[in-house]
Amino acid sequence: MNRKGGQSNTSADGGEQKPEGKCFSQGSEKKKMLPERRFRFLPGDAWIIGGIVLFCVLMIVSLTIYTRANRSRERVVRITQDGSIILERSLSGFSEPSEFRITTSSGYIVVYLSSEKVYVMDSSCPDKICMHEGELTKIGDGAVCLPNRIVVQIVSGSGEEKADGKVDVVAK
Repeated sequence: MNRKGGQSNTSADGGEQKPEGKCFSQGSEKKKMLPERRFRFLPGDAWIIGGIVLFCVLMIVSLTIYTRANRSRERVVRITQDGSIILERSLSGFSEPSEFRITTSSGYIVVYLSSEKVYVMDSSCPDKICMHEGELTKIGDGAVCLPNRIVVQIVSGSGEEKADGKVDVVAK
């Protein structure tokens, strides 16, 4: 049908409907057919999505198991200076919070100790990176003050040591 007065061909005015996904040119030119765009779900897509979901579930389960296993172990705070242990005490042994001050030849450091957390309150070092480490609450957390050569760390109280007697240090 011909268009009248700029009106389009629609079913309301009795014209033909254009099929969706196809483009028609005007006049005597040939009709150009464009392919319809659709999302096609293939069997390979299901394998990929299933693999990703399975990987995520395995990661969540393993993280949960690891967290529960570490939660039950006793936490011990260990403060060392130049490799020698200054303080090693269970966090559960602190009935009330206390401060532990260490004076070295290059300055001082003040460590807050409680049954829940440990952190460096004050330090004489210029950058104060040890203070910015924040609260140490989990096994493996630690703070290092390089100018004062002091390491504050939370370790497992189960006595997990290497065969040569040296303890591993976990760094973030």
